[in-house]
Amino acid sequence: MTGVKAGTLSVAIGGSKGGVGKSNLAVNLGVALRRCGRNVLLVDGDLGLSNLDVLLGLIPGRTVADFLHGDAGLEELLLDGPAGMRVLPAASGVPELTRLEGEARDRMIQALLQSESLADVVLVDTGAGVGDTTVAMQLAASRVVLVTTAEPTSLVDAYASLKILWSADPTKRVDVVVNAVENEAEGLRAYEQLSRAATHFLGREPGWLGPVYRDPRLGDAVRRQRSLLELYPTSVAARCYERIALLLTCSDARGESSSDYWRRFVETSVVGPLH
Repeated sequence: MTGVKAGTLSVAIGGSKGGVGKSNLAVNLGVALRRCGRNVLLVDGDLGLSNLDVLLGLIPGRTVADFLHGDAGLEELLLDGPAGMRVLPAASGVPELTRLEGEARDRMIQALLQSESLADVVLVDTGAGVGDTTVAMQLAASRVVLVTTAEPTSLVDAYASLKILWSADPTKRVDVVVNAVENEAEGLRAYEQLSRAATHFLGREPGWLGPVYRDPRLGDAVRRQRSLLELYPTSVAARCYERIALLLTCSDARGESSSDYWRRFVETSVVGPLH
């Protein structure tokens, strides 16, 4: 990829069901953006069920749980990820972290508000589903990337996510990626189905960032706990990830600090349940 226009970007990557490929998208977008010279902070937004550290073969010395208990500072949690991006891992099997409340939430957010020097791109791999914390993380981002597949059940779930997001914030920018398709036409058909339903019932349509092609090399990268762009940079899925990263950066010229994301998350979270 060639260089892209500089600017600060906060992107929440979501999918209303597990297994649609959002974590792989988050990781590989991070690598692509790093190769463009951006400082990337990749956040595992599923705070109680860690995933990104396993996907990348990283071993956290400390977790979000240590931070919230006052046993570690935020900088101590950060891991060095592929291509030089920083990774903020979650904890594993800590159910109370799936919904941050009270002092725990405030401690987490206040530290992140002070961390604007960490990155000019914040990628948040949010948890599956439409829980309050997950939706708050998505609403706080300057834009949301909603990952779906072409399967009818996945498209129905994606529509439900759009409905919840736009009910809370009708102006929220949401773009769609259709994962694991054979070709551009299959991805576009799935997007158009979702877009027609959204236009008819919700009064607006999501943006389109394109497909990610089904690629057997992705499974190999996952098994080897490496990013696809590191192992197979010329593979078909890798090219899709690069194109999406380019579209994201070229179409977003917001001039905000990374702390703006966390400030919006605080403001969204304190209003209470979103659905």
